[in-house]
Parts: sequence; C-alpha cells; structure tokens
Amino acid sequence: MTHETPEIKGSEIKDRLVDIKASTSIKEPALQGGSAVVTDLSPSMDSVDELSNLKSERLDHRPQPQEQWQSFDQIPLSPVEPRHYTQVLIETATISIIFITILSVFLIFVATIPLPIAAIVIPALLMIGSGITWVRYLNAKAIGYAVCSHELVMQTGIFWVKRISLPYTRLQHISLSQGPLERKFYLRTLKCFSAGSGSAEIELPGLESKTAEKLRQHLLSMAAIAIKTTAIINVNEEVNQKKINEEEPAADRAEQ
Repeated sequence: MTHETPEIKGSEIKDRLVDIKASTSIKEPALQGGSAVVTDLSPSMDSVDELSNLKSERLDHRPQPQEQWQSFDQIPLSPVEPRHYTQVLIETATISIIFITILSVFLIFVATIPLPIAAIVIPALLMIGSGITWVRYLNAKAIGYAVCSHELVMQTGIFWVKRISLPYTRLQHISLSQGPLERKFYLRTLKCFSAGSGSAEIELPGLESKTAEKLRQHLLSMAAIAIKTTAIINVNEEVNQKKINEEEPAADRAEQ
C-alpha cells in the first residue's frame, strides 16, 4: 500500500513559525552614536513567506560511491593578510629577545654560572628562540580559510595539518578581537563559537579590519537563514508525518 505525500500549504506552516522565529533570531549589538543598538540579523518574515511554500524534503540515504566524495583539498582556500606574517614575526622575535635577555642576566649575575658555560647556554637560547620564531612564521603562512555556501572552512598547521568545517546551522556567536600589535597593522581576529561549545570553534587571525567586520555580518546572516530554513523543513516533515499517521487508519478501514 502506497501513500502520496500531500502538498504542504504555506498557511499551515506560518502559524508554527511564530514560535520558531523567537528561538532562531540572532541579534548582535551595533554601535550608533556611541550607544549599543540591537540589530536583528535574522531573515524578515517576507523571506520566510517565500520559504513557507517549500515542500517536505526527504533525506536521500542511498550511499554515494567513493568517487563522488568531496575532499577538503577540492575547496580553494584564501590566505590571510600578508601583514599578519610580519606581525607574528615581530611579536615572536620581541618576546624571545626579552625572555632570553632576562634569563641571561639571571644566569650571569644572580646564578653566577661560569662564563664558559654561559657562552654555550646563551647562544643555544638564541638558536631556540630563532627556531620558534621561524616555526610560528611558517604556521602563520599556512593559515587558509574558505567562506562556502553552507559552512566556514579553516586550515592550519605545517607538520600536523588541521582542517575545521563549521556549518552555519551550528554557528551561534561571533566575536572580533584586536591586540596592540594587531591594531598597529590594522588586523583583527575572528572567533566563531558553536552551540554547546565554551571555546571558539574557529579562531581566524590576520583579517583586515573592514574585511573581518564584513565577514562577521555575512556569517551571522547566513547562520540566521540556515537555522530558519532548517526549522521550516522540520515543520514540513512534522506536518507531513502527522497527516500520514491520520490517513493510515482511514485507509485501513476502507480496505476492510
């Protein structure tokens, strides 16, 4: 016995979207005239009306052959601003020099180690500091990201490569940070937090200030649309399943 899936009318879904809108709206503070104004970045009801006629979408559970699998390598990644490489180089070198200088003064004047030993230890510390600086510089150059239609992708690492994919449906909060040296180079770090995570899922440094703010607004808008669309599809599925359950007893009685 087969059942036809009934077409879902927009009026049946709009009533359910009233509660969904309150739970899926993403609001972020925007500064206007020195005061914080809450801006609702979720899609308007007009866009919801356009999606309200969306029919129920069934998930295709058929397995895909391995030849059709999409790899991260097929996603073109964009590098961060080149100024970030210089920032990391200056930052790491400065910290290393300060640390080595303090440690050298302590070893010579406080610990009073013999000068022959100090002549070996201090150059070794300089070599270690130079190595750390170079590794951090290479790691900064290895950062790449991609803003896709359904997710944000980031790649880091030179020896152990780490690729992170954050779907917009899980994106909950985005923050921008800027340290003293980043302010000097007009750069910002974008941090993306997912639902149920206390720490940033994605921490993307080396973004130009205007680009970082524009990307933040874009990701928030995409997250709101993705959450709203998912809610509409879930409502469609629920209404369809309810109608099927109501028609099954009637069909059984008709057959008898």
